[in-house]
Parts: sequence; C-alpha cells; structure tokens
Amino acid sequence: MVSDIYVESDFDVAIIGGGPAGLAAAQVLGRQRRRVILIDDHQQRNAAASNVHMLLGREGMTPTGLVLAGHRELATFPTASILSTRAMKVLVEESKIVVSTETGRKISAEYLILATGVVDQLPAIPGVDKAYGKSLFHCPLCDGFEVRDQPLVVIGGGEQAAFMAAYVQDRISREVQLCSNGEPSFSPQTRRRLDRNKIRVTENEVVGIEAHSDGLTLSMGDFTRMTYRAGFLSVRYRQRSPIAQDLGCRLRDDGRVWVDHFQRSSVPNVFAVGDMAKATSGNMTFVATAIASGVTAGAFLDEDIFARSWGGQDIARGS
Repeated sequence: MVSDIYVESDFDVAIIGGGPAGLAAAQVLGRQRRRVILIDDHQQRNAAASNVHMLLGREGMTPTGLVLAGHRELATFPTASILSTRAMKVLVEESKIVVSTETGRKISAEYLILATGVVDQLPAIPGVDKAYGKSLFHCPLCDGFEVRDQPLVVIGGGEQAAFMAAYVQDRISREVQLCSNGEPSFSPQTRRRLDRNKIRVTENEVVGIEAHSDGLTLSMGDFTRMTYRAGFLSVRYRQRSPIAQDLGCRLRDDGRVWVDHFQRSSVPNVFAVGDMAKATSGNMTFVATAIASGVTAGAFLDEDIFARSWGGQDIARGS
C-alpha cells in the first residue's frame, strides 16, 4: 500500500529517490515481500523533458507518466510504501541505517539504496533553463531522431562538444553547426577534423536562448540571431544530494558513486543506482539503464538478505 503507514518502523530496505531507478528497486523488493520504503522529494533529472525514449514498451511516454505508472504498480505490493518528503541525513546507528527526513520523521532499515540522481550544470546563458528538455537536449542518442534532417546546433567549445557535433552530423542531420560560445578549447587536430567534415564553427558568444514551438533561437554577442530546429549541449553534472559523500561512499573521477556490478557502494549495506552511480567508465545514462541498475540492486539485495538468514540458522544452532 502506498501510504505513510509504515513510517518510523523497521524496514528491510530504505530507498532514497523515486525516479525510474529507485522505483525499479522498490518494485523488485516489493514483489519479494520485503519491507521497503521509498522516500521521494519528486526531483527527477529528466522532469523537464517532454518524452522518454529508448524504453521498450514505453516509447514517447512523459517522465511524469512513467513515474506515476511506477507508483500504481508499487501500490499492488502490501509491504512497499512511499513517503513524499526529502531525506536530509543518514546515520549508521547500532548496525541500523537511520534516515532523517525534512518533516522530522526517522526511518530505520537494514539496508539503504541511494537513487538521488544528479543535476545537470547548464551554462550561464539567459533562457537556457526554459529551453532545456524542450528544444535543447544533452543526449543526441536519446532525442535526435525526432529532429532528424533539420538544422541543428551544438553549443560548447570543448572536445566533447566537437565530438557531439560530429556524431550529430553523422547520425542525425547533415545541417549541424557548432557554436563554441567564445573561443574554443579543443585541439588543432580536432579543428582539422571539424573542417574536414565541413562542420562550421562560430565563436560568437551566446547571450540568450529562446525556445519556441518549432525550435530555438540563439542571440549572439554581435547582435545576430540564429534559428535552429533544436540544439544539443555538452553538460557537466553534480550529485543532487550530499548524502553519498556524507556517508563516505567512494566517488569516481567524474563525481558519480563507485559501485560494483551488483550496485554495492564502498560503504557496507549501502547501494547506489541510476545516474548517480557507475560500475564502469563511460558517460551513457538512459532511463533504461537506470531501471536496470535498480532491478539489479533490488534482486541482489533480496538474495543477500535471504543468504544472511540462511547462514544465520547454522550459527544459531552452533554448527
């Protein structure tokens, strides 16, 4: 039942974060009749996006629709509950994990799954936040198909932006321009590659971005305006919540939580799933992979709980 009825009781697992990864972990554990509580402040990374793509059977669904579908499915499991609030602090007390929430409640559990996600760090350009997720995207693989064969722009002056522009030209549209938003930092070799592929680079500063029904317009520092069907950004990101770092979880060089192939972090009984965590190098983050990480964590955790109980029987008998 999705309610607050189990709050302040002992749980097998507490999950912080109710995006696709956290919901997937809760579903697995609910199906196995584990006592699981999902603490969610409704701050998903892809909330600004219009649609979810590359998720089999859910293509084109809205991010909100996907989460609500997860809530409905979770409601069928009596031992699973959702608490709508923000987790503020996590402590380990007497081998128990205790989560303190913004509303003053405390939830204790044997295990913790972190699914708090990341926040995209958008460039400081007026209007970028309103365009992001509508006509300006960070993933050509996810959002390129819908704007194929139309005039596109990639904004950024680094190596990753140049690589993205070349990928967009190869897979999505021959009409692509790279706007470095000032002097670019990519290498002379990269510049030669861009020239060879006839990808035009403009170094004018972008002083404004305006999203409209059929695309977006960039206002440039030289007072010109350039209109495209859509644009892509090479963005950085940060952890949405400090909880993983406060717990002492090992972080990767890119800021994500290090996990093994079962989604275990470096802190005992703490798992991390979704975009905030990574078992291998690479920067691909999709809704489908977030869900897969949640399923992996939930399934392994369920087995681990049983294995400890199974082994404990022998200890209790002194054998």
